[in-house]
Amino acid sequence: MGIHVIQSQRIDVLLQGVLASTSQASTHPLQVLKTQHFIVPSPVVEQWLIQKLAEQQGMSANYQFHQRVRGFQWYAYQQVLTAHKEQVRKANIPRLIFKWRVHQALHEFIQPDTMSIDTSHPLHSIVQRIYDSADRLEQGIDKQLKKQKMLYWVAEQVADLFSNYMIYRGQCQRGCENSCTCPENWLSAWGQGRALDIEKYIVQKDDEVTAFALHQTEELERWQRWLWQQHFHDDFLQMQQIDALFWQELDHPDRGKRAISRLPNQVVIFTLLDLPPSQLQFLRRLGQYIDVLILHYNPSQEYWADSVDPLWKQRYDLGVKERFIAKNPKATDAEISDFFNKFTLNFNAEARESRHPLLTRLGKQARDHFSLLSNLSTGEEGKWVDAFVDDFPESLLGKVQSDILHLVEPQAKQYELAPDDDSIQIHVCHSTLRQLEVLKEQLIGWLAKPHEQPRRPNDILVLVPNLADIEPLIRSVFPATATEQGVHLPVKIAGVASLDALNAWRTVIGRIQLMQGRFSFDDFADWLSLHATQQRYELEYVQVERILNLLADAGFKRGLDAEHLKRSLCDGDDDYRYSFKFALERLALGIAVPVHATFNQVLSYAKVQPGDFELIGTLIQIYQDLNERRDWLTLHEQGKVYTVEYWLQVLGKDIVEFEQVGVAALKAVREIVKKQERMLTLASYYAETETGTLRKITLPLPYIIEEIQRTLESQSAQAEPTGQITFAQIGHIRPLPYRLMVMLNLDAGQFPNRDTHVPFDLMDALRQQLGDRSRLEDDQGAFLDALLLAQENLWLFYNGFDVNDGEVREPSSILQEFREHLALIVKAEDGVSESVVIEGIEIPSQLKQLYHLHDLQPFDPKGFTVEKSVIRYQDHWFKVASQIQQVSGSRQPWANTTYPLQAPDMLVLESQHWIQDVTFPARLYLKTLGVENLGSVGVLDQNEPLLLDGLGRYAIRHFLQQSEQQAQPEVLIDQLPVGKVKYSAWQQGVFEQECLLERLHHYAPAVTQTTQRIWRIAKQLHMNITIPKSETRDWVSMEPSSARAKRRAKVWLEYLLWLAYLNEGSAGAEKRRIVVFSDQAVICSGVSSEQARQYLQPWFKIWRHAQQQPLVLPAALLLKPLEKAKAYQWETTNQTEKAKLDEKSYAELLKYWNETGSFTTMDMTQNEACKLHQDWSFILQEQDAQALLQHACDEFAYDLYHPVFQFQHSE
Repeated sequence: MGIHVIQSQRIDVLLQGVLASTSQASTHPLQVLKTQHFIVPSPVVEQWLIQKLAEQQGMSANYQFHQRVRGFQWYAYQQVLTAHKEQVRKANIPRLIFKWRVHQALHEFIQPDTMSIDTSHPLHSIVQRIYDSADRLEQGIDKQLKKQKMLYWVAEQVADLFSNYMIYRGQCQRGCENSCTCPENWLSAWGQGRALDIEKYIVQKDDEVTAFALHQTEELERWQRWLWQQHFHDDFLQMQQIDALFWQELDHPDRGKRAISRLPNQVVIFTLLDLPPSQLQFLRRLGQYIDVLILHYNPSQEYWADSVDPLWKQRYDLGVKERFIAKNPKATDAEISDFFNKFTLNFNAEARESRHPLLTRLGKQARDHFSLLSNLSTGEEGKWVDAFVDDFPESLLGKVQSDILHLVEPQAKQYELAPDDDSIQIHVCHSTLRQLEVLKEQLIGWLAKPHEQPRRPNDILVLVPNLADIEPLIRSVFPATATEQGVHLPVKIAGVASLDALNAWRTVIGRIQLMQGRFSFDDFADWLSLHATQQRYELEYVQVERILNLLADAGFKRGLDAEHLKRSLCDGDDDYRYSFKFALERLALGIAVPVHATFNQVLSYAKVQPGDFELIGTLIQIYQDLNERRDWLTLHEQGKVYTVEYWLQVLGKDIVEFEQVGVAALKAVREIVKKQERMLTLASYYAETETGTLRKITLPLPYIIEEIQRTLESQSAQAEPTGQITFAQIGHIRPLPYRLMVMLNLDAGQFPNRDTHVPFDLMDALRQQLGDRSRLEDDQGAFLDALLLAQENLWLFYNGFDVNDGEVREPSSILQEFREHLALIVKAEDGVSESVVIEGIEIPSQLKQLYHLHDLQPFDPKGFTVEKSVIRYQDHWFKVASQIQQVSGSRQPWANTTYPLQAPDMLVLESQHWIQDVTFPARLYLKTLGVENLGSVGVLDQNEPLLLDGLGRYAIRHFLQQSEQQAQPEVLIDQLPVGKVKYSAWQQGVFEQECLLERLHHYAPAVTQTTQRIWRIAKQLHMNITIPKSETRDWVSMEPSSARAKRRAKVWLEYLLWLAYLNEGSAGAEKRRIVVFSDQAVICSGVSSEQARQYLQPWFKIWRHAQQQPLVLPAALLLKPLEKAKAYQWETTNQTEKAKLDEKSYAELLKYWNETGSFTTMDMTQNEACKLHQDWSFILQEQDAQALLQHACDEFAYDLYHPVFQFQHSE
């Protein structure tokens, strides 16, 4: 019996200690069957230990693992106190139940609309804070929801705080009789109603801050004391009573032996990450009854428990001198020095000031644990074994590790760095993505390098301070499956939940949560696209696409139905169109009435196919499921209160519903729900006692869902070692050795995490004690572990350049200190400057070979040069870089290259397509080349129309024009704007259509009926043209759009084709082509059939030319003046030359061509009259657009467009 400590700086040595302890010769033949008990700091270490023991012993024996000392403590209570089993179970309250009980305790205080609690009440400050969080919202459900959210957040913080207080601030340190008066035992004081002496223990700063901090801390202490005393002190007394009963049972003269036999003979503690006083006390006493073997990871073999940080010592010394000067303002330097020497006489500075600054700077946590262990009473047979191994690689990394082991004071410029020493590398990048890209290449090189022991992916650990944030980047650079691009490296992202489980859970809660927002088309599409949703509703990917297309066409934009929309609409606004139900009703009616018509105020959707019937049935089922769950998240605020147990059962049913159709990924979620149900059942086992209310705990559903989500994520966050490269959060995998340790994102502000403040934490506000944990110290300790446990290499990455402007950035303060330490010990070359500056980064010259600076882009040709010391491969980035490096002359201009045309035996043109081609030659050229210049993909507008734009008004006029009988507004409810504007928009459309008809009647009683005819232009060229159905003098049409230049060109060409087809010689001059546009009527007249054929000749000429070369001559540009009833002026220098635009006209044309669109909302990439049009900018890149335009105008403009100005006019 006793406490035995084996300490080493090597984890593999500690592992041998485990093997030795588990394979000792037993005195009893059945002894080998007894369970071996291990206490480990985390599930990671548990998995690693199981794996290593199995490797060494060839099997995994009968082991039982306990998470931290507390886990074993409760196991021991249950084993020994068999007569009090129920009492033990009752006292061990899970943190989740703690949280729910805090919520229950404070819930009644936030129910009134205005705060009713008196200022004298201890809870006033925290309740005030909850009300303040919602003070900007109006009374009602939203305000109550906000208060509930804040309350649950407070409950979460308080549950964590009280759990910490019970571990760190609930123990008697001096063995007080009767009631404890130890200043560190806060919970005992609170239980007795005594306030803490805040003023005595508060962290001192300047007077002003301290006065404010004192008031704040006293407020915190006041309400926490009340909450503890009223609701949790009795539970804590129960825990302490269990502890007392446990020791009484072990010391009992009769039952003691039997009680000890229920405990294991030995418990092995494999490394410690925290050691609170309560657990230290438990171990100290336990060592009197059984063997406690502590395998302690200690970075140094020397005694360093009282070493202090040199920086801290400097600040401390300065403070001593300042206080002396404050008391003795006239003291001389000699007096100050004399006082200081006397003051520090007993400090033993030589022993206490650390001889190795890295160890005391980063290892405060390890030092505290060593200090606590060294004070443990080891018992009669206790042993303290130092098993340190002085075996380090001959490298800079080995030198640092060796110095720390021996606590050697760093000697300046003594270590000579070998030219091929790459044990420590510092990589400087621009972004996290670039770090990962560099890391992948370096890992491939490291794994491929020949070595005595083959290197494997599971020899590598990559640590990141912000794993959840960069997880998507890791998955993109290290894909799960092999691709054609480069070598595939298998990776495991430890600490991130399984995507399958998370997405399956998103599917389940999606049916509950979707209705809390806008319920937009995108929200629904995202949910429907989840694999589990498709399994539940038996949908294929193609069917999902069809469903979404149907809903979009039928008008679904946002909102589930009228009831859902009422929440966000104003009073009196009762237009509920464009919702999911609006579209669904249209689709359902479309099955029975497949025409565009209204029935019972529902507009039928005319495009429903027979294959859609089943899909619409599925949509109805989905609507019913959503409708059933619409209020679940807000029932609590509506006064319909349900217990946590009820909600867990409801969620369980939903999960089973999905599992029954094969969603296996939900197994983990179902187990979490069942576990929470068991917690409640267990906690409320004593229904008759004061804890009987536990089963009746009521809680809004959102917080139960949040707890399940959090548990799911943390459950998967067990960073278990695997056979792959492991990515983990810094601090999650420690202290375990790896051959290669990599640390990413060591940026200032990212690491160490200085956001260590926990809200309402009195431990943070008051003086710290030995053994307290802090996030900052955890991060510092994790860096030290990575440095000391890296067996071969340590790679440190940080973003040294701003990704936007390349400005130099500083690394983490820890990395800076490490760099300074290396610069101190590494010998510099003679005659070399102290530091070198590379790309703006100042590097100590002796550390130059450690640094690797990387380019912003992986395909930068500079990165593949011979001078670069980093490994690069001939991968896809190399190909890109090679392409960039190729000598490239000027791109061959399309304008001077004639594209060869194939002459078909017979070509039949569609007149409408031909007109589009010749009026916009860019389209024709790209079509001939077979190039499709894709524009921006149209995104579905998810906002319902509030006003009609020009296109919307055109759609109404066009619809009215197509309608044979008098239409009603109901047939356009899928297009009209919402609200009262609907009728005014309809009336405006009807009025505009009536005006059009009235103007039409000036020329004809109705529009001219048309038909299709084939015009044989030549033997191998025919054209399908549109002409009036019967013989007529005037061909009259009506267009609901305005008379833009391109449309005028279309009218002109239709006129010419009609006359040319009629072939009436000079008689055709009487015929007129009239088109009534929304703003004016365009009339073409005075051209004979013979002239029409002549005028068509240049159009056919440019049609052939524009297929072979770019022709910059869009009708939208050349006929622009006609929109304003103007005309171009033409001039000729002599009779033989063609007429050209005069200088003024050409200048005006250039103004239109070079327009930038700065002062207009028009999208210039769609403006055919402008060089910014997507097709023109694509064709004319690297060419002189203005010169091409001038050439086309000089060659073709007069022949094509001068007749238009001559024979076309507007009325």
